[in-house]
Amino acid sequence: MRTYTFLFLILLLALFLRGYDLENNPPELFSDELINYVSAKSIIETGTDLYGHLIPYFTDVVELRPPIYGYFAYASSMILGENTIAIRAPAVFFGLISILALYLLSLEIFKDRKTALMSAFFLAIIPWHIHYSRIGWEPASFLPLLLFSTYFFIHGINDNKKYLVALAFGLFTLTIYTYHTAPLYSFLFLFSLFILNYKYFLKEKKLLVVCIIISLILVSPYLWTVNNEHMMYARGHRISTFKDGYNLETFSIFAHNYISHFNPKFLFISGDPFLRHGAGVGTLYWIMLPLILIGIIELFVSDIQRRYKIFIAIWILIFPLGGSLTNDGVPQATRTLPGAPILCLLSVIGLSATYKFIELKTRKAIFSNILTVIIIVLSLLSLGHFARDYYFEYPKRSYSFWDYGHKGIFSKIKSFQDNYQRACLENLNYANEIQIVDYYLKNTHLEIIKELDDPKCLESGTIIVQWIGNKIISRNIHSKGIVKGPDGNSVYRIYVTK
Repeated sequence: MRTYTFLFLILLLALFLRGYDLENNPPELFSDELINYVSAKSIIETGTDLYGHLIPYFTDVVELRPPIYGYFAYASSMILGENTIAIRAPAVFFGLISILALYLLSLEIFKDRKTALMSAFFLAIIPWHIHYSRIGWEPASFLPLLLFSTYFFIHGINDNKKYLVALAFGLFTLTIYTYHTAPLYSFLFLFSLFILNYKYFLKEKKLLVVCIIISLILVSPYLWTVNNEHMMYARGHRISTFKDGYNLETFSIFAHNYISHFNPKFLFISGDPFLRHGAGVGTLYWIMLPLILIGIIELFVSDIQRRYKIFIAIWILIFPLGGSLTNDGVPQATRTLPGAPILCLLSVIGLSATYKFIELKTRKAIFSNILTVIIIVLSLLSLGHFARDYYFEYPKRSYSFWDYGHKGIFSKIKSFQDNYQRACLENLNYANEIQIVDYYLKNTHLEIIKELDDPKCLESGTIIVQWIGNKIISRNIHSKGIVKGPDGNSVYRIYVTK
């Protein structure tokens, strides 16, 4: 009973950290968040996406989008209404069940409730996981499926529960519909687990056949899309580390990108340098560093089952691949999200080894309990320092990375749009304007123009949105308002022609 109480408190803390001020931090819905929601909504309500297509993935001019998060966001909006919280609520949910999945996986591997609770605690509080459990986009849905797939596979084999093994195969396959790096990780995880447990499948050939059939059925929409839609991996090819071939230079780039994900600067100091991928702080806390180092040593010398040791080692080695096979800003916290739980697992392996050492030397459990309290207190102090910055300062310094301003702009436009024929919008300066306009100005009568040099922008009956710093396109206009950022600085000015 005490274990479940602690687990409940960990999940309650995680819920607060992921749900607090969800509407305003991150400071605005980014276009990637909107694409998934409006695409799912359009398919469910009209039978096609915004581009008139009906395929397994969501159509986008940059790349096709995996669909799972979008459908969860739509279901959420049916309960909470069409708003920011509804679109991001599934990310919070996925974050919470990721923590639960890691607890179950740790318990299955280590057979120790304290160790499992500490792994859940670390994942609940680290900046890496908190941030990605608050953003309404594809990566949020990837991690829980990957962790539960792994747990059901191991637990199913350990207890000879064949239906769980079959479920694991199915879930591993379904992960490919969550995020573009998921096929890479899911294949490597499933292949590694299969090889490490091949003797089980030699005895359970019928089960293996069933698992393969399930996977083939579930993977078929993905294979059809890859074969028929050239946009499926269009962006992936453009940013691939090896787009220019396999040579000394590209292998050197790959090695540099790979190693950067083990750099202490990424893990403990500044994290991913791109402020949409984090708050500009370490993905983990310093208190975890000595535990991780001890955990690496313990992995080689402990009495953990050999197949678990090998699997954990494989997990450590492959987590940087998502950010290493692409050369689009490194280190990359988004594409290497599977690194968050494995580093938490390493931390608890190190912590467990420290417990054993203390109890061996003192022969008293109280000292290991004192160590647990010290680790928790220091971790919560680190969390407090991060939370103060993340919830109050991060929105002010990061809002430009989230293309801030759409909500304020369109709210003002809707209040007076009936008297105008068109809107020239400088805020729509990229490829995803169709989703943004659909979300904020559904069924608008306005003609939307995104280039201010269009001659129509000077005609009467025009709404004009312009960056504050840019030169005013005409004197024959008057102001209808200003949109300010979270830091109080003006971002956009709204005009109308006289």
